[in-house]
Amino acid sequence: MTAWTEPAGPDDAVDGVVPALVARPSSVAEVQAEVRTAAAAGRALVVAGRGAHLAIGAPPRRLDVLLRLDRLDRVLAHEAADMTVTVEAGCPLDRLARALAAARQWLPLDPPHPEATTVGGLVATNLSGPLRASQGTVRDLLLGLRVVGADGALVAGGGRVVKNVAGYDLPKLHVGALGTVGVIVEATFKVRPRFACEEAVVIACPDARSAAEAAIAVRDAAEPLWLEAAGAGVVGDRATVVAGLGGLAEEVAEGRSAVLAVAAARGLEAIAVADGAGLRTRLGAFPLEPAAAVLRAAVLPLDVGEALDAVEATARAQRARVRWVAHASCGIVRVAVEEAAAVATLVAALRPRVAAREGTFVVERAAAAVKRGLDVWGDVGGGLGLMRRLKAAFDPAGTFAPGRFVGGL
Repeated sequence: MTAWTEPAGPDDAVDGVVPALVARPSSVAEVQAEVRTAAAAGRALVVAGRGAHLAIGAPPRRLDVLLRLDRLDRVLAHEAADMTVTVEAGCPLDRLARALAAARQWLPLDPPHPEATTVGGLVATNLSGPLRASQGTVRDLLLGLRVVGADGALVAGGGRVVKNVAGYDLPKLHVGALGTVGVIVEATFKVRPRFACEEAVVIACPDARSAAEAAIAVRDAAEPLWLEAAGAGVVGDRATVVAGLGGLAEEVAEGRSAVLAVAAARGLEAIAVADGAGLRTRLGAFPLEPAAAVLRAAVLPLDVGEALDAVEATARAQRARVRWVAHASCGIVRVAVEEAAAVATLVAALRPRVAAREGTFVVERAAAAVKRGLDVWGDVGGGLGLMRRLKAAFDPAGTFAPGRFVGGL
């Protein structure tokens, strides 16, 4: 063992698989040494930051070393004039937000629990929240990465400036790959000016379908900063549409009037909420609220209503208790399932219905016991062959998180 390695315990398990060792390097050089040691010994590594999102993905096929990067936590360079920031992978997002706030800037990505989410975890799991409606996702804001490869070499892709030369966009390969093709140690993002104010309007709806339809009407009328539909019990005792409005006070007022007009035209009750950021944070935390599993469907925005009807009808038929939230403008629907025994049945019933509309349906998060015998990812289509070739090229010995990603990669 090295100076930064110690025996693992039950709290270091990933989906119920307990590693033999935990490594907590404090420098990139130590990460490189750990990867070289693991590769030479034929060990399998899973990378973690603060562990908040290790429930994403399939259980690892092998796990010898849990590589925690929480000690690599510095903001390395904030070029406020160029609106870029470079940060180590173990830096939590709330610390990065405080550093950017001094220049009235932000990284407009809002995954659940930023205090427990590191930059590396953000990229590796492709996390996002309500702001994706207007600000995009990790892929839209990521400029460059430094990654430790399977041979321990440090590989740089992209850069620290907004404009780069044309070529293969290597950083995008690591977005959402769950650390299966390398260890992210540093990331550079473009940042944006913070909004002067942020409010929200909440519209109460009689059912899921009407909420989805009202959300599309709000999207077209107001171009909101973020736009969520939520089931009963999430924001209120009925289905709701929640539209976030940001910008100058005059812009927010204009958006508020447009959203209220949509509600009035449909005969729906609506109220304005001054603390839009607080409500957005509450909705964004939905995936980490207590549940046996969180299922995620990705459909066309116009199919959200049909998807929600299918969720609620299937849950009633199975007598399962579920809650749901949808990014209404981009077609992402999340369903929290309370009972572990209901998860497999709901997946089996809903996955083919979503696939029939050319959507995807995955188990985004679940307890380890729930994942046993359950296909987390489903059919990933014709791209699996290319993914296998990329995995073989970047990690030929299967050192990085074997089995965690789609198709057992």
